[in-house]
Amino acid sequence: MFKISCYLPTEIIFRVGAVDELEERAKKLGKKALIVTGRSSTKKTGLLQRVQDLLKKAGVESIVFDKIVPNPISDHVDEAAEIVRKEKIDFIVGLGGGSPIDSAKAISITAPNEGKFWDYVPVGGGKIPEKSIPVVAIPTTHGTGTEADPFAVITNPETKEKVGIGYRNTFPVLSLVDPEVMKTLPKDQTAYTSMDAFYHAIEAFLNVNANPYSDVLALDAMKRIVTYLPVAYENGEDMEARTNLAWASTEAGITETLTGVIANHALEHGLSGFYPEITHGLGLCITGPYLFEYIFDHAYERLAIVGREVFGVYETDDRKAGKLAIKKLRDFQEMFGLNKRLSELGVKEEDIPKMAETGYRILNGVVVVTPGNLTAKDMEEIFRRCY
Repeated sequence: MFKISCYLPTEIIFRVGAVDELEERAKKLGKKALIVTGRSSTKKTGLLQRVQDLLKKAGVESIVFDKIVPNPISDHVDEAAEIVRKEKIDFIVGLGGGSPIDSAKAISITAPNEGKFWDYVPVGGGKIPEKSIPVVAIPTTHGTGTEADPFAVITNPETKEKVGIGYRNTFPVLSLVDPEVMKTLPKDQTAYTSMDAFYHAIEAFLNVNANPYSDVLALDAMKRIVTYLPVAYENGEDMEARTNLAWASTEAGITETLTGVIANHALEHGLSGFYPEITHGLGLCITGPYLFEYIFDHAYERLAIVGREVFGVYETDDRKAGKLAIKKLRDFQEMFGLNKRLSELGVKEEDIPKMAETGYRILNGVVVVTPGNLTAKDMEEIFRRCY
């Protein structure tokens, strides 16, 4: 039997032109905002200036914090939290991909409470943040789903621990999902972010706590990505493709809230915690098929459904259909050059045991909901198969 527990407090506005809603909505949130963004892309596209102008029209003063890097770090969260305290910021705008929005969430719980961000991480201080500052999410990529979930992934650069946190007060209060601002995504980021969303969906579908609510969203997200990623990859201006990929990302984000991911994310966090230059979406593509093969005896019936529903496999035998699903997934990833080996990316074989142990420890919550009762040694073996 299944059970469903649902808490989704974020107001999501999804449409072409949704960014323009910021002017009216910001008036209700305060008079001073911190815009958290990356170092260059939102400046180059003009989106940062557009957001600043909309806030100004709403009578909101804004300060820009633009130091966020891919695989964001706790040092920057703490630095921005000090700005929030000093400048008496009323709300935070996370503008960009998953890194700025995740950072905005982390800043939102660090600034109004005592101490630093790592004090509110289970493997750090273990405190529960009592207060938070409202966050508005404006995603520029169709991958993370962070606009529809409470999670934030931040790395401690000293310990190389890449940790995901999520509390009831880390949901964005408002998410403006505008496919039009995603047209400027380059080809590689189009592939990486879309496959990030795909893995959110397939992992939720394989999660031992999967339920009918998340299943519907997960299967639909996977179908949209398989259909529209090749289109957007070849023509980034195709708004039908961008819109479908954007919605796939958001609904896959909802599946994270409803059900959650599995050990593939623990593997990837172990990997990119040690090698932050490896993009999250690429890391998931490297480890995912090997994980599915490793847990196949415990997951083949669900994989068979993915094969039939998502990849059009015509096979009545569940084991055969499940194996074909993994093959079709690899074939799909090959279209975008995503079937890499860890050795190709400069990963040192001697780091594998520590990567496995770290991923298993810091994201044990997603490991225990993976079919097959995986151990840290199992994760080490999966890494070796990826090498």
